[in-house]
Amino acid sequence: MELLPLAPDTPHFHAALRLYEDIHGERPASTEPRFRAHADHTGYRGFVALDGQAVIGFAYGHDSKAGRDYHDQLHAAMPRSVATEWLTDTFELVELGVAPDRRRTGLGSRLVDRLLDGVTRKRVILTAEADNHDAQSFYEQTGWEPVHEPFVVSGVDMTVYGRRLP
Repeated sequence: MELLPLAPDTPHFHAALRLYEDIHGERPASTEPRFRAHADHTGYRGFVALDGQAVIGFAYGHDSKAGRDYHDQLHAAMPRSVATEWLTDTFELVELGVAPDRRRTGLGSRLVDRLLDGVTRKRVILTAEADNHDAQSFYEQTGWEPVHEPFVVSGVDMTVYGRRLP
């Protein structure tokens, strides 16, 4: 297995969109513009995991900045002290996806570690659906802490997780 950069207009980019569709039941046509927009954000980093030519996982993120929808939604939802601590000098882990048959193999941890290796921000945040107990367990077992809940996005309760970076 190898980890390669995730960049728009590459075969791996489109395969990552298909994997996202498989995991979340969304169409790449609706996801692709969002993935592309994120790739243009300051501090963007992304990786795909390949087994041969098959994309079996992906992760990407970017710097969290005021004026971006998600950052501003988080800021508005959090108590001021939490927002000040967790949304200052922060990297957002936007997406982490692992093929269902590759979960619990360490692949998610490898993707997150590779994604965060070299990030110069002081902390990183992400959100996970409040009823996705497998994701929450994964994050909590790998050093993430819940920093705010509930955070509601499109009617879905989310938990905001954070982790301090060295």
